[in-house]
Amino acid sequence: MSNFSHYALQQSIYQTLMGDTTLMGMLTGVFDRPPQGTAYPYITLGESTITDWSSKTTNGTQQIVMLHIWSREGGRTETATVMNRVYQLLHQANLTVTGQTLVLIRFASSHIGLEDDGWTYQGVMQFKALLQSN
Repeated sequence: MSNFSHYALQQSIYQTLMGDTTLMGMLTGVFDRPPQGTAYPYITLGESTITDWSSKTTNGTQQIVMLHIWSREGGRTETATVMNRVYQLLHQANLTVTGQTLVLIRFASSHIGLEDDGWTYQGVMQFKALLQSN
């Protein structure tokens, strides 16, 4: 994988989330695209953006990664509880990213909103990561 890859960081995030028994006790899973009929709550890997973060001596990227938390129970509380656990797992985490060195990953922002169906809450979390080439 080259530096111009969203996949390596997303894979590390996915493995971190799926590997946490506390989080998995709250969810039906973490998906790139959930199968039809997936039970709530669950997380989807969302949008990602890469920008150059290189210097004269190192090659690197800044990556912005979005996670979507989907819930239909407990109002905003269930969504916020899952988001809190995700924050604990990812903010300033020491993730292993294949082919790169993670300099840092930090929580950047979040939002919880009620979808148009009146039942589904969507939480959106944004994380910023800085990576250097190995």
